[in-house]
Amino acid sequence: MLDSLLAIRKLANNATVNNNAANSRTGLVKVAAAVLLAAGERSGDRVIDLGCGAGLVSIPLAERGARVLAVDRSEVLISRLKRTAFERSLPGLEVVLAPIDCLSLPASSADLVVSTYAMHRLRDVDKQRVVTAAFSWLKPGGTFIVADMMFGRGMTSRDRAIIKSKVRTLAKRGIGGYWRIAKNGWRYLVRMREHPSSISAWTAMFARAGFTAITASSIVNEAGLVSGRRASERD
Repeated sequence: MLDSLLAIRKLANNATVNNNAANSRTGLVKVAAAVLLAAGERSGDRVIDLGCGAGLVSIPLAERGARVLAVDRSEVLISRLKRTAFERSLPGLEVVLAPIDCLSLPASSADLVVSTYAMHRLRDVDKQRVVTAAFSWLKPGGTFIVADMMFGRGMTSRDRAIIKSKVRTLAKRGIGGYWRIAKNGWRYLVRMREHPSSISAWTAMFARAGFTAITASSIVNEAGLVSGRRASERD
């Protein structure tokens, strides 16, 4: 695990991340580490990484011996990940350029599906479609793990704590910080570019798709993690 964390830190230093929760390298490392901890050892397993980015999760899983299909719509990040896979001699890491909400894969073909800070850009109806698709891609007994920006419209104490923390942090930056508060507040209200959903909304999406053994937890700042299992025939 220590080697994986060091690898994540190195990748985080080189990655370009365009979302609020992962602006700090420390936050990004914690999110990726939480996904890897939840994933566990996956040697020989077939893993799908939705919205793989620069490979913060795909690369450590491939280094553990997993057969990883890494999917992202960014040509820049996909090219970078292909180069990294070649340089590190990771034949088990396959990289595909595609939008995650338009992906078509064989049913019951994966042991694990993960998504790290990619799905908050999708509207809820599209998130649900991806969650339902992930259920169909998993073999019985397989697991889906989502780590993402998870907060709602300020209706819960967690939402309000996240908003207050962000406002306090930005206010300390003076005029520039107040401008960011206004800009981000407008985006938050109209959901122009980002469409975060609360942890409870995520667990409901998992349940509707048919997942069982659903768990949810906070990671850092507004980042949360939800996982679910496709029941096996023995359950």
